[in-house]
Amino acid sequence: MTSGNALSKQALSETTAHAIEAVRSELVEVALDIHAHPELNYQEEHAVRLLSGTLEKHGFQVERGVGGVETAFTATLPGGAGDGPTVAVLAEYDALPDIGHGCGHNLIAMAAIGAGLGLKANLDKLPGKVMVIGTPAEEGGGGKIRMLDGGVFQGVDAVLSSHPSSNRTVIPTEIPMDESWSLAMVGFRYIFHGKAAHAAAMPHEGINALNGVIHLFSGIDSLRQHLREDTRIHGVITDGGRAPNVVPEYAAANFMLRCRDRDYLSDVIVGRVLKAAEGAAAMTGCRLEVEEYYPFYENVRPNSVIAGLLLNNAEVTGLPLNEPFPGRQGSAASTDFGNVSQALPSYELRYAVSEQPVASHSREMTETAVSDYAINAAINVAKTMTLTACDLLLDPGLISSAQADFEKRGGA
Repeated sequence: MTSGNALSKQALSETTAHAIEAVRSELVEVALDIHAHPELNYQEEHAVRLLSGTLEKHGFQVERGVGGVETAFTATLPGGAGDGPTVAVLAEYDALPDIGHGCGHNLIAMAAIGAGLGLKANLDKLPGKVMVIGTPAEEGGGGKIRMLDGGVFQGVDAVLSSHPSSNRTVIPTEIPMDESWSLAMVGFRYIFHGKAAHAAAMPHEGINALNGVIHLFSGIDSLRQHLREDTRIHGVITDGGRAPNVVPEYAAANFMLRCRDRDYLSDVIVGRVLKAAEGAAAMTGCRLEVEEYYPFYENVRPNSVIAGLLLNNAEVTGLPLNEPFPGRQGSAASTDFGNVSQALPSYELRYAVSEQPVASHSREMTETAVSDYAINAAINVAKTMTLTACDLLLDPGLISSAQADFEKRGGA
């Protein structure tokens, strides 16, 4: 790196740090406010008003209800140095039933707002366009999928996001071409229709729908030995009858099916589970009905070029880093960020929010998501994403390299 470039990076870093620290109290209030008002999939009205209103107050051009999704938004600013690429930072803000922000989406939202304000402070030096995109319903609702279908990401050249990740911050850059960083996921509701009858006096006149559901669970358990080891299938019985003296005429179960390989999931697992459900219906005499329950979440495709930029900038901002464990990186969960990563060059920075391990989707994570440690980490992440977006905007060659890496990993 030449001394001129080094000074440029130093100037960008200083401007970014000053701008984000100047609004630290406002960012913290955003994180605490969203945490105090947990909202489920597609119900995030308070969060959208708060986030989009904050960006609008700071001069962003805000559009709400984008892509036909009422609780989605975009906030855009053109750079002051001419034409160039478009880089987007994603905000998530939906919560989980019962436990609230047990996945830390309030921190994701705060980091995205912080990055947006950090980019605004550097805007006079930047070509192209910066965006903060508000994406609802990550927890099973597939908000980003609907937004992709609605054209919200059209014209975006690269995407940055972030996510809390227990007690380790890892940014691997040596990533095998075939590596997937999450599980692809799809969900179905299996409904069994039977025939009610008196369970003691006339059981032979009934068709037990609950037996159909129970046989489905047994059939899936029998399948597990014969499916790839990265397969995950888990479900709950949502309906199983109302009274033990009545043969249940209606029973249903919701299942999530997951795998690191979206093709194996769609071409093998989905069909094998369907056959198990059809077999359960045949055994019990029930009529089977299958409904799509969760949209198809793609597995996350990493990008080594963006990872390298984030790694370098984490060192600049002072974000503490851990060495990757040997073997496959990423998460064993599922996210609709995977669908974005399969459409254009993207990277989700996963970072520590605690000094000790803390499980995602837990009440402990709900408490952690408002801790000083987690909030300070998310602010450092905002600075890191800001500098990475600046790199991508200032050097068209980096966008080309990120696109080339994306194409090598399968393309759109």
